[in-house]
Amino acid sequence: MSIEPNARRRLRLVYATTRDPDLAKELRQVLEEDPMSFVPSADLLRAIALCAACTEDASRNSRAGLCDDHRDHWNLEACHDGADAAEQTSLQRLVHEVFTTTDGGAQLLSAFDRQRRALTLVLEAHARGAVRLPESIARTVERACSGPGFLTGGSRSAVQQAS
Repeated sequence: MSIEPNARRRLRLVYATTRDPDLAKELRQVLEEDPMSFVPSADLLRAIALCAACTEDASRNSRAGLCDDHRDHWNLEACHDGADAAEQTSLQRLVHEVFTTTDGGAQLLSAFDRQRRALTLVLEAHARGAVRLPESIARTVERACSGPGFLTGGSRSAVQQAS
């Protein structure tokens, strides 16, 4: 029993008339009209296959027939997958720009080095007490300072160097 009578019909009317793209996307997902374009984890698929409440779907490419618990896990993984996809798109665009310009790689590494040196100075000021950063921010800045081992030579952290 639902609190709102004809909730699905009303949501469809809102979906049909909204001009807000975020609301439309969320309504499509709630109404299950937007196919979730991701691959669920092997653990989730295994749990669904072993669940007596979930109906069997050989292809298992949608949320149809899932129990509430597994539907929630499916939605959670889909949300996390969407965030990763946005990061992947940004990274792919960056790599494309680096490779399509004549000195893109050198510019990228130069910018990385300048930012790393600036963050190292911030950490040094924090370690000496000239600036007080919350510990969580100090740890985040320290992680940002350390790049790939082949670029930094595996050197000590800025906080260790400043001590």
